[in-house]
Amino acid sequence: MSIYFLLLLIMGLLLYQGLISSLFYAPRKIKIISVIALILMIARYIALIILFVVKNLNYLYLLKFGVYTNFLCLPICGVISIMIFAKNNKIKLEKILFICAILFLVYGVVVYKSTSNINISNICGYTIELQFKDYFYVTLLIINSIFVIKGIELFNTSFSNKLGDIMVIIASCITLLSVILTSTNPGFEWLVMGDISWIITINYGLIKFKRRSSKKIKN
Repeated sequence: MSIYFLLLLIMGLLLYQGLISSLFYAPRKIKIISVIALILMIARYIALIILFVVKNLNYLYLLKFGVYTNFLCLPICGVISIMIFAKNNKIKLEKILFICAILFLVYGVVVYKSTSNINISNICGYTIELQFKDYFYVTLLIINSIFVIKGIELFNTSFSNKLGDIMVIIASCITLLSVILTSTNPGFEWLVMGDISWIITINYGLIKFKRRSSKKIKN
């Protein structure tokens, strides 16, 4: 079993855990947003697994809409994580959903307008490279740089979850590094590491709701 395929399986387990925690334990607003983000990431990993295992090139280009959904999911995960760890209960669901709708629209236009090249990798199987992928990379670099700063700011406050703040900073830094590595060495799906780090981070936040529910039941 290759390391890459093992990472895909690990991500599958993390996504399952996150989806269950979100559906059963998260407050309604967090649940709606986090489920959207996790379903987007599930779509990406279904696409990556198909690209890894299939031998036939037919119709693989259709997967381009799923392969890059992490560029939608990761910013949403970052926003949710910061809200949870900052203990911010004043979440404006409509505003976040509006931002998500804009991201969806921009994503759809960029992916649709991009020509796609299907390449073969000894590590990842088939890969899909979009013509305008650099726009996604630049966006991730900017957004995760903001998350690093925000994580540091939260860490210096007295009311936030310190471990959660550290996880936000680490996930942002790993994603920044993975984007740079992907840009310089496209032969390996380095962004998987950034995906995993952010899903672990949001899972930690969602598990906090599970623990609170358990305490309420005991009381």
